[in-house]
Amino acid sequence: MRRTLITSLAVLGLVAGTAPAQAITWGQPDGDDHPHVVTLLFVQEGEGYYSCTGTLLDPDTVLTAGHCTEGGGQVNDETWVSNDPDPLADYAGGGIAAYLASSEHWVQGQAIPHPAYDDYAAFPDTYDIGLVDLDEPIETGGIYGTLPDLNFLEQYMTRKGKTTNRQVTVVGYGQQGTIPAFAQDDYERYQGTATIMGLSRSSWQGTQTVQTSNTPGKGNGSGGTCFGDSGGPAFWIDPVTGEETTTVVAITSYGITGQCAGTDFLFRTDTAVALDFVNAYA
Repeated sequence: MRRTLITSLAVLGLVAGTAPAQAITWGQPDGDDHPHVVTLLFVQEGEGYYSCTGTLLDPDTVLTAGHCTEGGGQVNDETWVSNDPDPLADYAGGGIAAYLASSEHWVQGQAIPHPAYDDYAAFPDTYDIGLVDLDEPIETGGIYGTLPDLNFLEQYMTRKGKTTNRQVTVVGYGQQGTIPAFAQDDYERYQGTATIMGLSRSSWQGTQTVQTSNTPGKGNGSGGTCFGDSGGPAFWIDPVTGEETTTVVAITSYGITGQCAGTDFLFRTDTAVALDFVNAYA
């Protein structure tokens, strides 16, 4: 699992096991392009604040990864959400807890993990999906993420056709890289483009997961995910128009390297496991 632990203004990546929770590597600053993509700061088992990414499905419902809502069998002690592109820009010290409680940029919410999520105990079928029910709505100008039809990604069971026919925009907050001299960590919202590499079943990839490329573009627009992006969206790019849609076909789940330079695995949102969960709790 790859989460990001916030201590003061420092962002420290924690790697354990398969490394859930990640951030966009070598992408571009997002600015106001995705106001429906949010960052989460949360406490798990008395420790925090960790950070993840999520997507607003409506003004008060956030879609994210299961490991961003529960740890060690316990739901988050507390969860805060912001859609500000630079969410700690006005932090002036005095402690993160006091800042979150008083800031107009952050909203508290209740984390809701998938009932079957169990810290990757059934890996590679992870049930790594969760929601956050916000205490107050977040304004996005009417832009929200949408979910795909059931089995939408099955057409990509194998690598077929042009790579431009199976691309997604990945968006997230966190560490932009881990390899000098390109490493940076702004804790801002970034975006990049990734390619779906197939749905092959393997020891690393079960029926709930899709594999994407993570080839660093070193700032040229391509990219992947790294520490802090877990739970972030993969927005489908229409292969006919080349335009990004609001459809979240998957959410960042885990990787298999500690340098954010390998293969990424995203939790599919087009499965009955995902769709039934969201429809039941959202």
